[in-house]
Amino acid sequence: MITPARDWREGFPVGNGAVGATPFGRVHKETILLNHERLWHRGCVDELPDVSHLLPELRRLMAAKQYVKANDLYHDTLHALDYKAACAAHHPAGDLLVEMRNDHPFRGYERQLDFETANTWVTWLDGDVRFRRDCFVSRVNDVCVTRLRSESTGAIDTTLKLAPHDLKDAITQSGVLFTPDIDWQSTATADGRLELRARYTKENLQPSDDGREFGVVARVVNRGGAVSVHGDALRIVGADEVVVALKLYVYEPASTAVPRLTAELAGLEVDFDTMLAEHVAVHGEMYGRTRLDLETDTHDTPNEELLLRAYTDHAPLELVAKMANYGRYLLIGSSRPGGLPSNLQGIWNGDYAPAWDAFFMINENLQMNYWQALPGQIPETLLGVIDFYTSYLDDFRENARKLYGCRGIFIPSLMSPDTGLATHPGSWIINWISGAGWLAQHFYDYYLFTGDRVFLKDRAVPFLVEIAEFYEDFFYDNDQGETQICPSVSPENWPTIFNAPELYTPTSGGQPRITHNATMDVAIAKEVLTHLITSSRELGLYADRIDTWQSMIDKLPAYTTNEDGAVREWLDTEYDDNYHHRHQSHLYPVFPGWEVAESEQPDLYKAFKVAVDKRLVVGIKKQTGWSLSHMANINARLGDASSALECLDLLSRSCLGQNFFTYHNDFREMGITDSSLKFGRSAPFQIDANMGWTAAVYEMLLFSTPGELRLFPALPDRLCKGQITGLAARGGLVADLSWDMNNHAFSATLTAQRAYQGTAITPDGGTHQVDLQPGQSLTLGGKLTAQAAAD
Repeated sequence: MITPARDWREGFPVGNGAVGATPFGRVHKETILLNHERLWHRGCVDELPDVSHLLPELRRLMAAKQYVKANDLYHDTLHALDYKAACAAHHPAGDLLVEMRNDHPFRGYERQLDFETANTWVTWLDGDVRFRRDCFVSRVNDVCVTRLRSESTGAIDTTLKLAPHDLKDAITQSGVLFTPDIDWQSTATADGRLELRARYTKENLQPSDDGREFGVVARVVNRGGAVSVHGDALRIVGADEVVVALKLYVYEPASTAVPRLTAELAGLEVDFDTMLAEHVAVHGEMYGRTRLDLETDTHDTPNEELLLRAYTDHAPLELVAKMANYGRYLLIGSSRPGGLPSNLQGIWNGDYAPAWDAFFMINENLQMNYWQALPGQIPETLLGVIDFYTSYLDDFRENARKLYGCRGIFIPSLMSPDTGLATHPGSWIINWISGAGWLAQHFYDYYLFTGDRVFLKDRAVPFLVEIAEFYEDFFYDNDQGETQICPSVSPENWPTIFNAPELYTPTSGGQPRITHNATMDVAIAKEVLTHLITSSRELGLYADRIDTWQSMIDKLPAYTTNEDGAVREWLDTEYDDNYHHRHQSHLYPVFPGWEVAESEQPDLYKAFKVAVDKRLVVGIKKQTGWSLSHMANINARLGDASSALECLDLLSRSCLGQNFFTYHNDFREMGITDSSLKFGRSAPFQIDANMGWTAAVYEMLLFSTPGELRLFPALPDRLCKGQITGLAARGGLVADLSWDMNNHAFSATLTAQRAYQGTAITPDGGTHQVDLQPGQSLTLGGKLTAQAAAD
């Protein structure tokens, strides 16, 4: 880039999966925002009342078409019972502030982020002296490392301190400034130590947070120069190089954390090059497992120029490739085994009250973050999701029992790390039953990609059984013996018949969301039960229950189409479709599921294509950054290369920041997407569209189901030449692909990680049998017929 960040949302993020840092890239007064994945506040965990008796009443109200009363039933009852539960909000740990003496107006400025090393730096000239400042977060030892250096001996004159993050970012979603209930203490010592101690003084919603402590401990090592203490800051004059190594602690008394971290930092050899090399050995290996190169004519073009080109025409190929690689980089930097899932902002957040609390949202957003994980051969990033959600199974069982009187599990669509109990009483949250089922796709896919049968037996199947037991108790039959799902919600949409003013819900707000038989609920139930039956047969388990599960599938209602020829979002004809909405949940059977295939159900397949087209044309102004990424994935899965790339073009022109962070909506008011949402001062940064972009490019190049592989299923002709190595497929294949439209040729080398038998379908129409033992490879090639990209 050629400009520094105006605020944290434009900084360059670095992270190791748990700890994040975001340098702004300023010359004179630099800010490096510090984050930790487990640092959340202002939540409330309450005893969940038993309201399971409401379920038959809700169904009675729906049968009587008393939609408002049904919609508000759980909401109003929980409020009447004084249920106070609330999600916690992610918040910053603090800032490292770096002030540099500058004797001349800067020139020769440059700011860079290296995806291969996860190191970011800024460089500039002060007079004739070149300065450079680097920052990375080690994946080896959780140390955030910053280095200041100069090409001239003794030229560094700097002041360093740890401080609370600027309270200008303590703005609520309604735009109101509030003061976080946190006491901070910042200190500096002559032996080169900096400390920031923080303690919650009182919590608005969670008394148990009172007194909890967190903070930052830093060790400053200088080569040359003199060090002095100035209040809570260190001044270093005449140094050749300065390195700051810091660690964070979360919810541990400073009396034990500070001595522990001080000793850990004292035991480190604080040599920047050595520490970076150790980190790169781990990060670089993960990042390098899959590599994409679109072989563009330009490289290292500043982001600002790429955005300008996107404004004048299409997204440049360099931008398309850079965004795909960036999404991969961001997932690696915000996920690791044993950690928390990547939240709505990954781990990079400077707000004390971030939009939607930056919580984990499983009616779309969290899943989008991880669509790329398994194809991109970074399955360990997904383990953070699996570990987190399985750790709350007891809470999920309590939800199912107390909300609906059911066995099994009910996972609320939004969560923070403090509880798995339902905290949000809105109907589109507390009455949406498919969160666990959607997550289960990741569990089963983990097995399909890795072949880990122990994981399948010990983790995936038990999770699927819990969901099936919920379905067994929750589903009911109508007079014709057909399974009914009610309450049923298509997140977060509603039929247009609910737009009537008299149907506006007075207490929970907005239109009613509850219906019968939302397409998504039916699709996810089919998928869960199908995967459970397949797994049980493979493992020789649950022979006495398979017939029951198969009967449940057989009795689910069939998908239907509307008068436009689009698949219905709600299967019952009383609920008319509402195209003006960002969610596209009803397209689940084609993406992210693969239940409906063109070869087997061509008419229904076409109806799904019509449904997504309606969103891209009729409902375009109601889309968001993440929904455009979602549509790109759907269209790629449907083989529509033109529309898939068009979605990325629109995203690049409407919801992309200068550091290539994606935003929820059209913050520049350019008329492409929803521009109505304002949180504080701007549209919110939301990382899911970044991650979804990567997944969409992978979908264009490779699609797999167990036993079948489709090469280049949706390759736009604008992606005229390129290659990708290490792209994984279900069943244990890894593909190295290359293509050249100028020569109308493609090549694909398929390597088996385990024994594989199946079919590969190539873009020239060929069908090839693949029978490989572990380590064996097969190379296919032929004529490439690309699909046209958007004009």
